[in-house]
Amino acid sequence: MLLPERMTLTSIICVKKDVESILETLNSFGEFHIEPSSQEEATIAEYNQNIQKIEERLLDVDGLIKQLVHEKTSFLGIFKTKQQNKVNVTADNWQSLLENTSQKILAFKKEIDSLDASLISLQEEKTDLTHIEKMLSNMDNMGVDLKATRDFKLIYVAFASMPLKNSDALETALATLPVFIRQCLLCQEEHFISLVAPIKYKDEIEKILKTHHAEILMLPEGLPQDVGKAKKEIETRCKENNEAIKALNATLNKFGKENKEKLAALKETSQNILALLNAEKKILQSGRLATVKGYVPDKKFKQLTDKVNEMMDGKAVVLQNETEAEAPPTKIMHNRFIRPFEEITRLYGLPKYSEVDPTPMIAITFPIIFGLMFGDLGHGLSLLIGGVIVGSLIKGNQGMKNVCWIMATCGIAASVAGVLFGEFFGMQLFQPLWFSPFEGENVFNFLIFSLAVGIVQIISGLIIEVVNYAVTRNYADAFLTALPQIAFYLGGVYLIVTCQLDFGKWLAGPILAPIIPFIILVAGKPVYLMAAKPKTHLETEHSESDSFTGRLFEGGDFFTRLLSNTISYSRILALLMSHWALLLVVYEVSGLVTPLGTLGLVLGGIIIVFGNIAVIALEGLIVFIHTLRLHFYEWFSKFYSGTGTEFSPFKQKFEHTTIDLKRNKD
Repeated sequence: MLLPERMTLTSIICVKKDVESILETLNSFGEFHIEPSSQEEATIAEYNQNIQKIEERLLDVDGLIKQLVHEKTSFLGIFKTKQQNKVNVTADNWQSLLENTSQKILAFKKEIDSLDASLISLQEEKTDLTHIEKMLSNMDNMGVDLKATRDFKLIYVAFASMPLKNSDALETALATLPVFIRQCLLCQEEHFISLVAPIKYKDEIEKILKTHHAEILMLPEGLPQDVGKAKKEIETRCKENNEAIKALNATLNKFGKENKEKLAALKETSQNILALLNAEKKILQSGRLATVKGYVPDKKFKQLTDKVNEMMDGKAVVLQNETEAEAPPTKIMHNRFIRPFEEITRLYGLPKYSEVDPTPMIAITFPIIFGLMFGDLGHGLSLLIGGVIVGSLIKGNQGMKNVCWIMATCGIAASVAGVLFGEFFGMQLFQPLWFSPFEGENVFNFLIFSLAVGIVQIISGLIIEVVNYAVTRNYADAFLTALPQIAFYLGGVYLIVTCQLDFGKWLAGPILAPIIPFIILVAGKPVYLMAAKPKTHLETEHSESDSFTGRLFEGGDFFTRLLSNTISYSRILALLMSHWALLLVVYEVSGLVTPLGTLGLVLGGIIIVFGNIAVIALEGLIVFIHTLRLHFYEWFSKFYSGTGTEFSPFKQKFEHTTIDLKRNKD
């Protein structure tokens, strides 16, 4: 229970043509983690080509779904179970399914790209028409006669738009020329400009305009020469353009609704093909035979053998490898009470195969520490009831469901602590079963208790480290690193408890309690390595850390970390006091409005209710975070790496599709 599930390294041997049948069998079995084997470069290149192809199609269909399928999502969605309609997919084999799926996705993409191109063109046209409409409005206000301006032989007239920031610079550039210029605001960032000058300065003026990013108005063909009529024509075109954009968006929305299930099926099929190709890429194929190598849980090895024999009709051989695997994948399995706390373990990382799984211990220590920081019977019951109700209603989101069960368990611990402290919604309505930590010297006593909780948890972490070394048969570190660390820590605690800070008493003898283990911690392993010269597999990866100097620095670092880690548990008292202080503020504010009569009583009641809700939400979140911190930094750092590889069995998903391969009927 404290170690990840034991694994068996297994090989399945079959002829090449039965590889897909073997994978279908393993998919049906659902508990076989495939490991990569050495392959020929030509074979790997072929698989990589197909993998790249299906990955590109997967990106395409994922983009189409994001663009076209607009499902309304809300928080309440986690309380509903989605009904899926499956699409039947047929093909000769997986290779033909890959080709068919790719072609369908590309056909969808081509159609949507064509519609997108039309939409972009219409939107660009809309931008141009809107700009021209604004220009014509300014020209209309100025009473411009387009026909007359175009008939001028000696005078150059131009209308343009220009960035607002370039306005002053343009006037400065044109100041030396005989030009009349008028400007007015076109939009938030643009100016409308009208220019009149002798015709001989036309080229020079246009060069200056271009330099200052001014865009001369060029009316579309077919517009009337009358500004008013041209404006009405542009307005008509704008209306037609908007209707075309609206119709095109409606077409895209309709396409998304009509093909929602098909797109989901294509995405799922692509994912299943990708999973199959990645699995086949790992399989060793030599000559006429293929070998599927991987891990299966010990207790399911016989089931795997029976399943393969049944499905393959004796055409495959299942072998249990005798050699011990170096780094098997990690699979953690727990009962219903412990399972939700896997969420906390996974936040840090999965244990290595040879590491103790901390989840069962977290299921005990996490609620206890949370409850000590959040000790209130009323608030604890609120968390318990809320967690149970919300957790029972959530459908399809196991992560959120697990969080609710964790909060419910923490609510139980907080309720127990509330009974021990005599707290009920921040008030002492009954005598504490233990003592109230908010009164007099009890504050100091609870501080000592908080540090004692930390000492117990830190020592448990150091003990687990001994177990980790023993599991990997690294007895040198178990006896010369982990055990001296425990003795050093216990010696230090004994020294402080018995002599406190009386250094004279320390030197009378008790100081040897931590010093002797520290000497063993620093010198023990270097001496052992020089004397015994053990095999390389028992040596640490960084041999320099096993020298006297390295061990001395590590010992000093260990001492400072132990000190800071232990003091860190004083936050148990700090968080409990802040919880109490926030509730005190709520009741004080309520007491200020109570003398106002009936209105005061109502307002006071509202303040108390919403104040308690706010404290439960805010303080509950803060306490949860600090409880995580105590486990991750103060406890896990003593024994846990969390660098395990997750047990990932070959398993395809068929939520949106049912696959019907003709090969299966042959």
